[in-house]
Amino acid sequence: MRILILLAIGLLLYVIFRNLYRQIKNERRIEKTEKMVRCEQCGLHLLEQEAIQKNQHYFCTTEHLEAYQHQK
Repeated sequence: MRILILLAIGLLLYVIFRNLYRQIKNERRIEKTEKMVRCEQCGLHLLEQEAIQKNQHYFCTTEHLEAYQHQK
């Protein structure tokens, strides 16, 4: 009888730790994702950190920024 109780406790601990490990792994994966933005001129999607931002608009190159400003 004691063996069954020990096995049940062991199984319960295994399930709990496995779920905690999965949650930590998923949180790390979410942190690694980066925001993508769209160039207002050509529609190219690029990482926000690589884009040029002007007045809440994003551009892939300075040429596209200038062309967008001349259109307005």
